[in-house]
Amino acid sequence: MPRHWRRLVPLTALIACALPRAGASAAPLPVPELPVVPVEREVDRAAQAATARALAMRSQARAAQAQEEGDVVRVAEAQIGDGYAWGGSGPDAFDCSGLTAYAYARAAGVKLPHTSQGQAALGHPVERDDIRRGDLVFFSTAGAGASHVGIATGKRTVVSATNAGVIEHATDDAYWGAHYVGARRLR
Repeated sequence: MPRHWRRLVPLTALIACALPRAGASAAPLPVPELPVVPVEREVDRAAQAATARALAMRSQARAAQAQEEGDVVRVAEAQIGDGYAWGGSGPDAFDCSGLTAYAYARAAGVKLPHTSQGQAALGHPVERDDIRRGDLVFFSTAGAGASHVGIATGKRTVVSATNAGVIEHATDDAYWGAHYVGARRLR
């Protein structure tokens, strides 16, 4: 018997034992169902997450460019004299975060959250002495944390929507200086 046949003999015996005998039921054996892994959904989610990250990076780049070119400040300054409305997002009345969101959307096509707390989580922190035009400047006017936001027009001035309407004011006077909590740069 050739050598390679010796390996086939046990395999043949195993197969013969596994086959049904003559007259035995040839009904198929139940096969347990295997879990279906939704690969396409996982791939779709990963692609959506990657797209969202890319869009966020592009938005931050546009925001940074608009800050550097002063477009955000020009849009905000053009609103000086407009009224105040809680929840307002323009074009004739604003609340503080509505004004900053409006300016960034108009100048850079960037969508900011419509809350000062949401905006305070964006970008990078800036030291008070390093504030530049276009930075977001935050104040605590209603408890702890950022509850008011404005757009820096200089090192010590901002445009913001207050109860008196959209105004430019100092960041270091008696009231605003005592309520200053920080600044953020969107880049």
